[in-house]
Amino acid sequence: MKKFGVFILTIIISVLLASFYGAIHDQITYSISSEYFTIFKFDQFGFQDWGHQNPRLTTALIGVLATWWVGLYIGIFQALVGLIHSNYKLMFRNVLKSILITLGITAIFGFIGFILEYFNPEVYENCCFPYTIKDGKSFKIVGSIHNYGYIGGEIGAFVGLVYQIMIKKGLVFNQKLQPKNL
Repeated sequence: MKKFGVFILTIIISVLLASFYGAIHDQITYSISSEYFTIFKFDQFGFQDWGHQNPRLTTALIGVLATWWVGLYIGIFQALVGLIHSNYKLMFRNVLKSILITLGITAIFGFIGFILEYFNPEVYENCCFPYTIKDGKSFKIVGSIHNYGYIGGEIGAFVGLVYQIMIKKGLVFNQKLQPKNL
């Protein structure tokens, strides 16, 4: 029964972390290209009519709406794998670590997306049809950050799964499980 509680708690934590990550992530990327949000994402999420009144708040909301469901899937996925652990305390600790691993890899991949697009020598004239964009390079950089972030989330979830299995099989050093007199 305690593992079920950890299962539910894991999902809640994962959704909250993903939502927070999305809101902060979109604030950072808004600073790179506000057009990505005010022209593209506001339209995509149906916020064109009122989003411009407070674009930063609308951008944070978009970040939450774009990521909470990813946190839901990652939380369910990691919690299911976490059931392999012998008790609820180990389950919680290892599942939380795997979620943080996923989050870290997601951020790293977003940064990779930034680097790859930033140093891309492509000409950005007539970028981003059907939208009229003034700064196509920045717009595409943010698009790359977002796309690579989603890829990183998928890869991070897999790495988190592998991490949990390796912990269970004793293939990852865990100080709490090592003899004290070594």
